[in-house]
Amino acid sequence: MYHIQSPLISIIIPVYQVEKYLDKCVASIINQTYTNLEIILVDDGSPDNCPTICDAWKERDSRIKVIHQENGGLSHARNEGLKIATGEFIGFVDSDDWIESNMYELLLSVLLKTDADIAVCNCYGNAKSSKNLQVNKQLLEQKQYSSEEILEIHLKREGLIHNYVWNKLFRKSIISNITFSEGKLYEDILWTTRVIGNSKRIVYINDYLYHYIYRSESLSHNIKNVVKRLNDELEMIEQRLEYLQENFPELNKWTIFNFQNFCLGKYLEFNQDYRDIDVDGKIRCTLHGHFNKYLPVIVFNVANIKMNLTRILFWISPSVLLKSRKFISVIKSKKS
Repeated sequence: MYHIQSPLISIIIPVYQVEKYLDKCVASIINQTYTNLEIILVDDGSPDNCPTICDAWKERDSRIKVIHQENGGLSHARNEGLKIATGEFIGFVDSDDWIESNMYELLLSVLLKTDADIAVCNCYGNAKSSKNLQVNKQLLEQKQYSSEEILEIHLKREGLIHNYVWNKLFRKSIISNITFSEGKLYEDILWTTRVIGNSKRIVYINDYLYHYIYRSESLSHNIKNVVKRLNDELEMIEQRLEYLQENFPELNKWTIFNFQNFCLGKYLEFNQDYRDIDVDGKIRCTLHGHFNKYLPVIVFNVANIKMNLTRILFWISPSVLLKSRKFISVIKSKKS
């Protein structure tokens, strides 16, 4: 247990249409073993009972501050929370999730011990269709990383760190000049990359401390928002690519690798699941065009022969890739 002279942690919680989940979320935060907290509930114009719930919690715990505002979206809510946060350290929790009681004690302890700028924990994904959001355990032998090391691991898609902001604790000094892109989904992609770029050291602990609740009705998962999700994610990834090429040119190969993986993956997803949305093929054509801005990045590893071939075929012609995949599928079905 920490005492009042310990560093202050500001925890920012955007709130919108989560009245079924909000009490459990806030309760998990106020019951933290680390008690020197500033808890900022940002009611983003929620039309349900959330504003009343926020005010009720404020009456129960003096550490809680409440902002009521017109609906401006997740990024705007987080930015407004950052404006009034006074803590030396900053954390984020989504209002339909919850955290283990010792999450911030453990994160702060390891952050201070290693003099890191960011501490990261593991997390659970709570849904019938989702798996635990775990990482490659082989990478956990080394628990401290430079910003360049973390970015390279992330760009290689090796799973040590994700874009989410909610399983991390940040020194406020490295995020004070960075805001979330408002009106966009997947705003974490660019924000987290820039924050990592500002940091000197990141520390990872393999403790499952954050519980992510998957809700199909949430904005980022709603099928009605498929095109907006794609456009916003593509925009954020392109902006990240530009940032990394300017600030981390030594990672250019992996920056392009990651960008092309996104374009290829989304092309195949739209070809298989969303052809009714992309009837004229314009979206897929756009994704292929973005991929072909660069020569396909080849990874010289025996395990990646299939991936390399896929990328080369896609670069030549998506139809060639799709025909080859169909042919392989037929062969496999005949063998079975």
